[in-house]
Amino acid sequence: MKSIVLFIPAKIYQAIVFFRNFLFDLGIFTSAKVNQPSICVGNLTVGGTGKTPMVEKLIELFKAHRSIAVISRGYKRKSTGMIIATEEHGVTDLGDEPFQIWKKFKSDIALVIDSNRNRAVNYLYEKHPESLILFDDAFQHRKIKASINLLLTTFNNPFFRDDYLPMGSLRDHKNQVARADVLVVTKCSPNLSKSDVERFKSQLKISVTQIYFCSLKYQEIALEQLKALRLYKKNELVLATGLASTTELEAHLDALKLKYTLLKFPDHHNYTEKDLQTLNAFKCVLTTEKDEVKLSGLKTKMTVLKVAHHFLFDQEGEFVANINAKLTPN
Repeated sequence: MKSIVLFIPAKIYQAIVFFRNFLFDLGIFTSAKVNQPSICVGNLTVGGTGKTPMVEKLIELFKAHRSIAVISRGYKRKSTGMIIATEEHGVTDLGDEPFQIWKKFKSDIALVIDSNRNRAVNYLYEKHPESLILFDDAFQHRKIKASINLLLTTFNNPFFRDDYLPMGSLRDHKNQVARADVLVVTKCSPNLSKSDVERFKSQLKISVTQIYFCSLKYQEIALEQLKALRLYKKNELVLATGLASTTELEAHLDALKLKYTLLKFPDHHNYTEKDLQTLNAFKCVLTTEKDEVKLSGLKTKMTVLKVAHHFLFDQEGEFVANINAKLTPN
């Protein structure tokens, strides 16, 4: 019954995003080309593909040879207008994921928070003209045109099997995959086989020049710390997250043989005093980097589970070479 109720709104939404993109394709709505090397990291869904870890991966891969600037709208921040990140700015100023990036890479990047990407780009033209610009979650923002569109989709729930909002999680039309210069399939099994890859490509039913496959790799927990975590009972250890999807994280903790209670909050959740009281009742809190930046008021022990994309089939070197080639003017 629910699917029937959502079917018509989903079809209306599909028509709206198709028409909007059609107007851009016709040139009725215009796009401004970014006049310095730039990569737009995005997806076709409302979340859960690993955009922030991919931005962090790009910073790690290119920071040694390029100066880097990141532009983000700062989703759910409490500030307004354009903000140039400094030591004085916190998570409420920048938003949780941009603050996570800033906290980790502040000595390596310039970070601009602005929903008006054109204004942010103009600032970087003046202040950081040599930088590689990374756009965090701007695939749908067609008023700017980056050098490279890097599109993410997950292996287990790829865009071509998804439905449009509100029936599914698609926020853009499936045909927009044609705008991707590079497609990265995320959250793959570390043991993904070549036959799995070929089957996925055959189901894609569209020619993508470059396609890469990544798994999520969690940072190892020190043995002594892991032994301590295994001593907790389910009512003593809690996993608190504000993620779009916790599937991979739960699988990781289950593989570590941890007993825990799951408190799953909405994506980008801002923790309240009541939430902190609930979490402080446990002996230890497991959480993510994205959530850690909003849990400064936590009094109980906290273990942060760090994660990064890992390219399968030794594709990382090829990925870097192909990105550099696309960023180099002919």
